[in-house]
Amino acid sequence: MGIPTHIKKLIASSGVNFLFRILGLGFSFLITIVITRLFGIDNYGSYALTFTLAQALAMVFALGIPNALVKIIGNERLNWKQAKKVLLKGIKIVLIIGLIPFFTIILWHDLFSIHLFSKPHLSPYFLLLAIGLPIMILHELLLYFFIATQNFKKFNWFMFVMPHSIFLVFLLATSFLKWDGAYVFGCYVVAIIITVITEIFYVFELQPNQTPSILKSKQLLKISSPMMFSGLLIFLLSWTDTIMLGFYMSEADVGIYNVAFRLGSIGFLVIVSVSTFITPKISLLYGEKNFLELKRTIQNATRLVFLLSIPLFVVIFLGREFLLKLFGEEVVAGSNALALISVGILFSASCGNVDQILNMTGGEKILRNITLFSFVLNVILNFTFIPKQGLQGAALASLITNIVLNIACLFYVKKRLGYYTLI
Repeated sequence: MGIPTHIKKLIASSGVNFLFRILGLGFSFLITIVITRLFGIDNYGSYALTFTLAQALAMVFALGIPNALVKIIGNERLNWKQAKKVLLKGIKIVLIIGLIPFFTIILWHDLFSIHLFSKPHLSPYFLLLAIGLPIMILHELLLYFFIATQNFKKFNWFMFVMPHSIFLVFLLATSFLKWDGAYVFGCYVVAIIITVITEIFYVFELQPNQTPSILKSKQLLKISSPMMFSGLLIFLLSWTDTIMLGFYMSEADVGIYNVAFRLGSIGFLVIVSVSTFITPKISLLYGEKNFLELKRTIQNATRLVFLLSIPLFVVIFLGREFLLKLFGEEVVAGSNALALISVGILFSASCGNVDQILNMTGGEKILRNITLFSFVLNVILNFTFIPKQGLQGAALASLITNIVLNIACLFYVKKRLGYYTLI
């Protein structure tokens, strides 16, 4: 008996995304090796902490609009021109709101670095963060627009290839010039600026578009605001440990943990590769009320994710010390943390894309409440474990929170749709 057509299509589409993510991951690890080897683990720790803060702030001030684009464009079956109208409205909103963190950090970057983190050398990093943040937010919106319109080739190119390759070139040039410190993060900001300029030229025509507006700004914000909170909190659940390590531990410890987390996150490759393809499809099927096909799509995707994640988990778990040594002998100290992180990601794979399923099927407020509870739990666990157990404590807090979050989402998916994601 042959493989059903819909399964073949899912594997083929997810496989392309997976290959691009492998390429992006290769770039990411190459960049990590370049920074740790050429600039030192301390500089990598400062970069990792600033990068994490930048991503968290971008989540906040994107206001959930990226995920809302996927839901609105899919549910309403908008064409390319109509979808661009929604995107343009979202861009106007976030660029105006983005002035708040820009001026706040510009004015008080010294205050944040000295009094909040007790690390005065982070001041120029925060100054660059302020400059790069509006561009990072715009980049996020444009990437999700490509997902919403199912233009996966452009998404993969602008997400995994272009910014990483530009970043790497500028890093090598910076090393050749013997610059270090904040210049490392500055290279990333320049790479994102160049990428966003290219994205804008691709999406928008030079001539004005006469397509009438699809929805008002207030409607867009009403849909996006719950997604903003849940998206931010999910992000923070992944990176709260890194941020809190920044309070308690040295930059070297932050750098070691960040390397371990990145290695463990290889397991996310399958999850996000499949999610990129099925999220707009879930939104479309739910909007069409095609619930039978929706169930089949969700369960097939979850089974595929789980089966493909098992070999990745085995390689990472058993080979963790060897993998960590690639980044330097001192990084092996993150071995136990990597083991816990990889177990948590395998558990996520067994549950599937439960967060996006809730988002795309009207459960965004439920997801917001689940992630809020999980975030509070994660902070408490990190506060309890990190001072006593360091890197391993941060990873343990992440594992426990991850299990709680996924079980809660599974329960509400079953309650809303009538079935579990795996069976």
